[in-house]
Amino acid sequence: MNMQVPGHRITPTPAPKPSPTAPPVLANGRPVLAFFYPWYNMSTWNANTMSDLPSTKYNSSDDATIQRQVSSAATSGITGFISSWWGAGDQTDKNFAKVLSYSATLEKQTGAHFASTIYFESNAPALQGTSKIVSALQYMSAHYTNSPYYFHWQGKPVFFFWAPLANGRTLDQWASIRSQVDPNHQMIWSAEGVDTTMLNVFDGIHLFSGGYWGLQSNTMPAVDQGFRNKVDTYNKANGTNKIWAAGIIPGYDDTRVPGRQGAYSIARNNGATYTTEWQAAMASDPEWITITSFNEWFEGSMIEPSATYGMLYLNLTQQFAKQWHG
Repeated sequence: MNMQVPGHRITPTPAPKPSPTAPPVLANGRPVLAFFYPWYNMSTWNANTMSDLPSTKYNSSDDATIQRQVSSAATSGITGFISSWWGAGDQTDKNFAKVLSYSATLEKQTGAHFASTIYFESNAPALQGTSKIVSALQYMSAHYTNSPYYFHWQGKPVFFFWAPLANGRTLDQWASIRSQVDPNHQMIWSAEGVDTTMLNVFDGIHLFSGGYWGLQSNTMPAVDQGFRNKVDTYNKANGTNKIWAAGIIPGYDDTRVPGRQGAYSIARNNGATYTTEWQAAMASDPEWITITSFNEWFEGSMIEPSATYGMLYLNLTQQFAKQWHG
């Protein structure tokens, strides 16, 4: 998910600002959030660089595509997207605005509330350095977080951050960023990774990887419960309410991505892997569940309908999300 996708970058132009809306709807139930990639065009699809292809090839910027994706996700029990975001004016920014807009339409038509957030791509070229990160987060806050279709938890807008400590970034740097963007902690920040010291600055952790090593060693329940325990221990010691977001993958295969270092694959086993991940995640009693991913086709982690599996993974998602929501 940190690769530069061909055709993804475009000349930045201001994204449309959502219309004024009512105060944010609180999402205090049991969120199921899927990582979402709004960067594809018709030239993207290539069986030589992907382990599978979508049932219907699409352009991520087409309104009909976004409508279909939001609708199918909501029908499957997903409560919102964590949408890959590469900076103001980028294609991913413009398409995130469309996700929020269509979510309003969906609620009017069906009553389903779909609330999404962004995945702050910390390695994106436009987001390098403290000042650019501060400006980007201020932009996001001003443009999107007042929408009721932006994901809030306990009344606060939520941001997810990819690899916050990669490429020389430090916790001290993030503490400085937060003091400028969110000095009163009116936001919730979730950091990707296994290092629980990030909880000193961030409000929770999530595993984009889905803790895949638990699948490899047949210890998935122990992996998820281990992180639940670590977050609980931190909370008890510090009097905090940090958030454990259990990650789920259906499988993974980035071995066809050109130039990818450290590529690996996790077999899907016709849905058995996904089932194991869901069961382990739910058993760890997380605040949130995240799915990697709705449509990361390069890394082979998608649950979106595919040529090989059809609707299998959306159907399984619906089954487990219903169980999770109670």
